Amino acid sequence: MNFKNYLTIVKFTISDELHNKSFYVMAGIGMLLVFMLRGCFNGNVQVNGQSVNALDIGYWTSIVAFNLIAVAGMMISVLLSMRLLKRDREYGMATVILSKPVRRTEYMTGKISGIWMLSYGFTLLLHICVYILMLVKTGGRIPFFIPASLVTSIGVLFAIVLVMFLSTILPDVIAALTTIGSGAVSIAIDSFTMIADKANINVDTSMSAGTVIAIIWPKVAALLFFATSLIREQPFLTKIPVHPVINLLVLTVAAGALLLWKFSQEEIA
Repeated sequence: MNFKNYLTIVKFTISDELHNKSFYVMAGIGMLLVFMLRGCFNGNVQVNGQSVNALDIGYWTSIVAFNLIAVAGMMISVLLSMRLLKRDREYGMATVILSKPVRRTEYMTGKISGIWMLSYGFTLLLHICVYILMLVKTGGRIPFFIPASLVTSIGVLFAIVLVMFLSTILPDVIAALTTIGSGAVSIAIDSFTMIADKANINVDTSMSAGTVIAIIWPKVAALLFFATSLIREQPFLTKIPVHPVINLLVLTVAAGALLLWKFSQEEIA
């Protein structure tokens, strides 16, 4: 791979998306929501007759905001990726780029990296804003807040690669909805598994079709549970047979390989 070509495509992809007004609308909404959280870090409140101090409120507010921002980052990555390849073909940019001594792997990895840097960069920025709010308003520090944010970048990358692959075989909107739907199913499966663990419910682990699907299904929600366990500095105890980080990395590589194969078969004119 020619690293110079790769970096050029990354820069072009980021620059192209920054000319899109919708990105600034989404960014503005995200910043506004974080700004509105300021009041959650102030003063003490009464819950069931007991006083809860600002530090505790700020701690749990930070955790809730962390997960909402992570989900929003994945949603933004889906929206930015769903028409990426089609738009390049329609505007002739793919033809112009690939007419030069640029490999298709360089083009595709540059596109994926550019969207990932933009989507996760925005997610990280909002996470840092929440961390600073917690620090300034309460004086409390959450040591693993930013490392936990880095974990969620895997989910952002997976969402990008999956929706880009699906957009090569499905209409853009359907590809986006399918990706979002897989995340919704993940919430249902992973939440049930975590609840079963907490309640010590015995779950049938025989290798039925349903069990196999539950194992290989993208562990997006479990990834957020793992990131939250890092923030809370608690062990990530679950009966999920495959760690969510490994699950998503393997599925990302698989979807990326399929994407490169499908793209290599297409005529770019």
